[in-house]
Amino acid sequence: MNLRFEEEQKKERRIRLIKESLRFLAAVVLVILLAWIIVHFALKRVAVIGSAMETTLYNGEDVIVNKTSYAVFKPKRGSLIAFYPEQKETDMTPLDDSSILIRRIVGLPGETIQIKEGRVYANGEAIKERYEFEPMASSGQANSELTLAKDEYFVLSDNRADMDDSRNVTFTKVKRENIIGKVILVLNPLSLPGGPEKNKEEEGQPEA
Repeated sequence: MNLRFEEEQKKERRIRLIKESLRFLAAVVLVILLAWIIVHFALKRVAVIGSAMETTLYNGEDVIVNKTSYAVFKPKRGSLIAFYPEQKETDMTPLDDSSILIRRIVGLPGETIQIKEGRVYANGEAIKERYEFEPMASSGQANSELTLAKDEYFVLSDNRADMDDSRNVTFTKVKRENIIGKVILVLNPLSLPGGPEKNKEEEGQPEA
């Protein structure tokens, strides 16, 4: 009688162990699946091209872009965004990862943007930027007022001497449909994206 009881206990323990093992394996598979989904659909690794974003980001440096950042919320002024450049209708070359650019938003849809004496004005008022940038030697096409469409953003390089940004007529503005997402992480070494020296008036405020 005791022998049969012990056998039943052993059998129950084996069944319980198998169930716990299966639950553990299911949890591991779920974590791996979620990680795969996040990496492949929510995040994107992008290489910085050129010197336009120095000293914030450098040529060849890798960053992580959150592709879901603007699924609900709109891009904000001051944010670093990754985007595809605007293509001409006659340009049939498909865009790939080597085409992705990174710049900082300074002008929002519907605003009138102008650059005077090295400062950016939105709807006639000078904007307060979070970081101290080098003076802009040229305002480019923003020397005169530019009114952005409801789906357009005006972006600038952090290296303000580099006019590979919305000041350049050939660069133009950035359309909402071409924005991939927000730069959230810098790799090698691992760090959060920042900018040049912080503006003292803006220190302590959360990132946009």
